[in-house]
Amino acid sequence: MKHLETLYSYFISFPQFALTWGMFFGAGLLTFAFQLYRNRRQFSIKEMFVHCVPFSPWTSKSFHMDVLIYVYRKFTDFVFAAPGVALMAFAAAFTDLALRRLFGDMSPYHVGYVATVICTIGIFLAAELADYVVHYLEHKVPVLWELHKVHHSADFLNPLTSKRGHSLPLLYGGAMAGMITGPTAGVFMYVFGISLVEAVLLKAVASKIFTVWTLDPLKHSHIPVSLGWFDSFLISPHMHQIHHSKLQPHWDRNFGTNLSIFDWLFRTGYRPAKGEQAVFGISGYSDNSLQKFNTIKGAFITPMVRSGRVLLKLVRPVPNGSVDVSSEPTESSNVGRSAPPL
Repeated sequence: MKHLETLYSYFISFPQFALTWGMFFGAGLLTFAFQLYRNRRQFSIKEMFVHCVPFSPWTSKSFHMDVLIYVYRKFTDFVFAAPGVALMAFAAAFTDLALRRLFGDMSPYHVGYVATVICTIGIFLAAELADYVVHYLEHKVPVLWELHKVHHSADFLNPLTSKRGHSLPLLYGGAMAGMITGPTAGVFMYVFGISLVEAVLLKAVASKIFTVWTLDPLKHSHIPVSLGWFDSFLISPHMHQIHHSKLQPHWDRNFGTNLSIFDWLFRTGYRPAKGEQAVFGISGYSDNSLQKFNTIKGAFITPMVRSGRVLLKLVRPVPNGSVDVSSEPTESSNVGRSAPPL
C-alpha cells in the first residue's frame, strides 16, 4: 500500500509546531491588518503584539501553567495512553478474528484509493464519536468533571491550552477509543485486509487533514473564526471557544473535536452569531478561584482528591444533617446543566 505511505509521509511529517504557531500568529497578524484597514488607524507594534497575544506571557499564571503542563505531558502522555492503544489493538484483532471465525476468510477487496477513503472516513468517524462521548461524560459525570475542570480553568486560551488537562483522562479516554475505534478498525482489517498499523496511519492522516481544515490551532485562541457553511459538520474555532465560555447560554455545547455532526445529532450543537463573545473560565468561579488551578497541587493533586471524594459519596452517601466538605462554595458547576441526555 505505497499510496498510504505517501499520504503518511506528506501529512504526518509536516512539523506540528510550525503548523500550530504559524497559524496562530498568522491569523493574529491578518486580523490585526484588517482592523487597521477598516478603522484607518496607524500601525503600532505594541498594539499588534497585544492583538496577537492579549495576555502577558511574563505575568499570566494561567499561561505559565499551560507551559508547565505541556512540557510534563510531552514526557508522560505515552504512559497513560499506552493502555488505550493496547485495548484498541486487542479489540481490532479480536473483531477481525471473530469475523473470520463466523464468515470464514475472504479475499480482501483491492485496496485502492476508494477503499482507502472508505477506511479513513470510517475509522475517523469512530474516533470522533469516542471523543464526543468521553467529552460529554466529562461534563455530565461529577467524578470526571473534577478532572476535566483543569482544562476549563484557563482564563486565556492559546495553543498550549489544548494540552492543559489532567493525565488520568487519557486512561478512560483511551478505553472508550479502544472500545469504539478498535472494532471499527477490525471490520476494515477483515474486509480490506489492511493491517492494524495501516488503520492507525489512516486515522492519523485524517486527523492531520482536519487539523488544517478546521483551523485547529485557533480553537484555543481569542480569534473567533467561523467556517461558515462548514459549521454544519465541522467544529470551527469560534464554536470551540463558545464551549469554553462560562456564560449560561454556552453551557455544555459543542463537545466535538473536529466534527460537529454528533453535536447536532444529540442536540448539543451551538452555532454562535457573528461577533458573539465568549467569557473563558468556569461558571461560579471568580478570577481568584481560578488561580487555584495554576499550581502543581491545583492542577494534578486536588482534582484527584475531589474526584475521589465525589466517588466516595456515591459509595457512601453523606448522612442527613452532616456537612459535605467535598464541595466548593461555588454558585454552579458544569455538571447537570442545559444539554439533554444522550
